[in-house]
Amino acid sequence: MSAVALPSWVAELARQYYAGRTALFLLHGNIHDLVWYEEKATLLRDFLLHTLFRRRDMVLIYNRATGLGYRDGKTQKEVETLVQEIYGKPIPPKSPAELFPFLHRFFQQRLQQGCRVAFIVEFAETLVPAVGNNLTAEEKTTLLYFLRWAQDPLFLRSDFTVLLLTEGLSELHPKLVSNPHVAALRVPYPEEATRAAFITAWLEKHPKLQERYQATALSVALGGLTLVQVEKILAELAESDTPWTEGQLVERKKMLVEAHAGGLIEFLSTHLTLDAVAGHHAAKAYLRSIAQALKKGHTATLPMGFLITGPVGTGKTFLLRCFAGEIGIPMVQLKNFRSPWVGETEANLERILALLEALAPIAVVIDEADTQLGSREGGRDSGVSARVFGRLANFMSDPRHRGRILWFLITARPDLLPVDFKRQGRAEEHIPLFPSTTPEEKREVVQTLLRRIGVPETSLPEDGWEDLPNFSGAEWEALLTRARFRALLEGRDAPTWSDIQTTLEDFIPPTYPEEVEYMTYLAVLECTRRSLLPPLYRDLSREELFQRTALLRQRVG
Repeated sequence: MSAVALPSWVAELARQYYAGRTALFLLHGNIHDLVWYEEKATLLRDFLLHTLFRRRDMVLIYNRATGLGYRDGKTQKEVETLVQEIYGKPIPPKSPAELFPFLHRFFQQRLQQGCRVAFIVEFAETLVPAVGNNLTAEEKTTLLYFLRWAQDPLFLRSDFTVLLLTEGLSELHPKLVSNPHVAALRVPYPEEATRAAFITAWLEKHPKLQERYQATALSVALGGLTLVQVEKILAELAESDTPWTEGQLVERKKMLVEAHAGGLIEFLSTHLTLDAVAGHHAAKAYLRSIAQALKKGHTATLPMGFLITGPVGTGKTFLLRCFAGEIGIPMVQLKNFRSPWVGETEANLERILALLEALAPIAVVIDEADTQLGSREGGRDSGVSARVFGRLANFMSDPRHRGRILWFLITARPDLLPVDFKRQGRAEEHIPLFPSTTPEEKREVVQTLLRRIGVPETSLPEDGWEDLPNFSGAEWEALLTRARFRALLEGRDAPTWSDIQTTLEDFIPPTYPEEVEYMTYLAVLECTRRSLLPPLYRDLSREELFQRTALLRQRVG
């Protein structure tokens, strides 16, 4: 058996099994994928039945929908004979409350006879769900049988294994997951070597594809996909009359990943670069240095993550969307993974994190991070926020992810973001963005926005910009859009500077100046590099900043 053909989780299962400490294993993660073994791919179910447990005398498999199944007819006959004796009919019951007492008796008899037995349970979360103390009588009975099989001396000293399959451990009852006699094993996404071997074998069966594509290049391009998804793309390539471009391949991959994630992540694809961002020169220069370090492979020198902060309307999200166009690695945004259903929030998070590891190197954006990330205090959600907080914090600070998973947390209220996420080793570099304050910045912002909204080049004055308000980019965009509308009403395609001035005189910005000022001072206080601060704030004393911020906090709440 080659190293590529042997999944890592199989070796770990064998190690723990032969240590004799447990007979019950929780197999979670990428459990609906193909398994690459001995130069062929098989479904995990078939791999377990016919390969992993091929030396067992009996292998049974169960799920709530189809009931009890068997690897071979001999086992089925033995089971049905005993069922006939007990129930008067050869068909075993489907309900676990009735079936598991029978199986317990059957396992005891066969193990005492020296038989080697394996029992596989699919969709285990449907039998012992993570519902705290709200288990039904049937679910409690099922849980007790699982725990008994995990630690009964007869089962431990016999050649007996129970495998419970589930996508996420958080979907299973915590008493089962945390029991010291139970071992959890994660089935990861396929590594590059596995994908390469799988793709090579596939291309050998399709000569036309061998002429068009190289297995090594495809295995790199399709990183982060399951073998089922890789096979789907290969089948589409085989049906295509013309070779796919790299762009087509990437777009198809993104569609599959987003669908597999159930809408929990979104790829930030853009044709723009940081050149499209007006102002923020220091922030852009720093981000470009990060992109260069990534492209040159200097990942060990990169921060684990970044906090992007500043008042509302300063273009924090737009800055990162443009950065996605030149970072050189994929960038995804985490969507709302919280759910009202028990255990589903944690399961969604586990699915996201496993996917991020498979897609690495990758950049991850969390917008409105102060509301998305939770806190140490469980609040009124039965501790869900605290568990999300702990899991994310641990994942973000994992040193194995440095330079491979870059985090970008966006918030206008960094004071509401737990310090744990802002500390060194997580979002350790804090990049502030501010409204344009200098005449040069204001003129650049207006020019850039006019181009972005599709307005032909308007003649702008060279002087007088210092007298204009220190608007954010969002406020300038709203103002210019109004000026364009004014011009269209008068039958002109583009506004003149006179239109902009007239609109400016009529423009009343939203009335929350103190909130904006508060956010501004928060951004100044959070900044971790003096070079990222505009001259207006660079020389302010920390004491003065703290006093002003405290006063504003009392006023804005």
